[in-house]
Amino acid sequence: MPTTKPAPIKRAQQQAQARAQRLEAHRQRLAEAGLRVTAARLAVLEAVSTAEAALSHADIDASLPEPLDRVTLYRTLDALVEAGFLARQVGADRVSRFSLLAEAAQAHGEHAHFHCDECGKVYCLPTRTPRVPAVPDGFAVDSIDLHVHGHCAACTARARSR
Repeated sequence: MPTTKPAPIKRAQQQAQARAQRLEAHRQRLAEAGLRVTAARLAVLEAVSTAEAALSHADIDASLPEPLDRVTLYRTLDALVEAGFLARQVGADRVSRFSLLAEAAQAHGEHAHFHCDECGKVYCLPTRTPRVPAVPDGFAVDSIDLHVHGHCAACTARARSR
């Protein structure tokens, strides 16, 4: 009688292998960006990279395998946003939500984002933001942030199937 591993064990092994590969990719990206590779940064990147939608501070905190000090979590999120690993979007509810930026987006640049109001996912749009509007003398524009709101293809399809 052939011995085969039951499907749940094989699936668990595949998930563990995929997680190990993601963590190694996170380590490599952090090192290439000149950032220290810390357990907090790896845990946050792992939590956000496996999420179905953008996560709030509380969502990230709840999803971490080991709890982090609140200040450490805030500083980690700020460092990862500043380094171009995460995008921060502030919703109408004034809650910041974080999503993983693709490797190519580390030099994120000025372009528009599409924010799905149903699932919370944020997508980078290939279109650059509009020209800088005229500002009064003495003002200096540092960046432009354009968010287009609506429903992504998956949420639109789900709504139609109801």
